[in-house]
Amino acid sequence: MTFTPPATNSGDYVKIGDLNGHLCIFTPTEFIDSITTSMGESTAIKTDIVDLDTNDEHEGVLLFNKALITSLKANIGAQVLARVGQGIAKPGKSAPWILNDATTDSAAVTKATTYLAAKATAGIVQPAPVASTGGLSAEATDALKSVVDVNDPAIQAALAQLAAKN
Repeated sequence: MTFTPPATNSGDYVKIGDLNGHLCIFTPTEFIDSITTSMGESTAIKTDIVDLDTNDEHEGVLLFNKALITSLKANIGAQVLARVGQGIAKPGKSAPWILNDATTDSAAVTKATTYLAAKATAGIVQPAPVASTGGLSAEATDALKSVVDVNDPAIQAALAQLAAKN
């Protein structure tokens, strides 16, 4: 029988303030209704974060901010494209961290889809030719389709570059 030692931490740590103004992809994985913290019981959301401005990836980050939880809770398993910002402070309180929708910004969407396409194809060394997807293997094509819209012009451009290299 093989045993695994306990994890030393539950995920990456990132200060949300360090992401202020940054374009990010949030992939919430779990809503935690009750978690014990040094401040007592709280709610949290566990999410993976890709900072598209620095290309840093943070996995399993716990966020405790109520506005962030509200923005991400209904999107468990989805990818949320947003810029991190601050809302309006209530009297005697700090301004809450919020997510500003970036899905209507075509440059932001292009940056995100290009990043995801590059990540999806990073492990492909020599794909078998498939005419309709720029020379990617069927497995790679399926993987891409599960992550991004392969008909997006930015993705088509990336596929064309890959095909030209092969």
